[in-house]
Amino acid sequence: MKVLEKHPLTSDLKPYFSSFVEKYLSDYFIETVQIIETKNDIQERALFFFVKTVNTLNGINELFKTGNIVSARILMRSLFEIELQTKKMKNDGKTFLRYSKAYELFKNIETCKIMLEETDNNDVISYFTEEELKNKIAHAETKIKDLGFLPTGNKSNGKPHVLKYFEIKQMAIDTDMEFLYKTSYKNLCMDTHTSSNHFYKYFIAEEDKKLLNLHPYLNELDLMICTVVMFIRDMIDDFCGLLGLESNNLANRQLQKLHLLAFNLLPKLVVQGKLKKYNKFI
Repeated sequence: MKVLEKHPLTSDLKPYFSSFVEKYLSDYFIETVQIIETKNDIQERALFFFVKTVNTLNGINELFKTGNIVSARILMRSLFEIELQTKKMKNDGKTFLRYSKAYELFKNIETCKIMLEETDNNDVISYFTEEELKNKIAHAETKIKDLGFLPTGNKSNGKPHVLKYFEIKQMAIDTDMEFLYKTSYKNLCMDTHTSSNHFYKYFIAEEDKKLLNLHPYLNELDLMICTVVMFIRDMIDDFCGLLGLESNNLANRQLQKLHLLAFNLLPKLVVQGKLKKYNKFI
């Protein structure tokens, strides 16, 4: 089969996106983490989400540079999930914290039970005795009750109820980001979870033949950047609100300018989508 090894990586937005991530956001990030003093569990989690967001954006930017758009899309999916949790916590921090702690405790119980199942296997090295693991489970169950939940499979107030709180679709609905979930996020999932109906991305029609495309999405870099910007348009505002910082800073102003540039480019991207409909490579 004929192979398309590489093709031009062109983008109107790439210089602006790189500048935002490498200069404005990085400088603001370093300044913020040096001056911030977290006062409670909510702010500690907010700072964690902030660090994770910046690290993820740096990774996406580096992958965009090399043309590895497939791997960038996997990180973009993670970025959306971070932004959902940040907004969820900003909307109701106390509730988010309660569910978050319960979620962690349920996961700890699950891990301890797996280790208990392996205690009879002499080939498995356990760092805890059977008694220690049972005590850990009992302690976690008590803390779950203290948080107002049941350490059982009760759908109304037990483990399923806690897990549902963190379902991506539910969080998107709760944070008014359902449209992005149904469109952009669902599309990004095709790269994270390999699907048989996704093969068309790796083939390009050429008259009556097909080319195997080794580097999908290179011709869609501006669309990828637009998607990232839509995900993070409120990022700095959200973190400033959670950490008690002034939102009218240089990094945030640059992000809003980038968002405006991306929004103004959307008509061009719509045309690109229509061309793709007829299998024309651009």
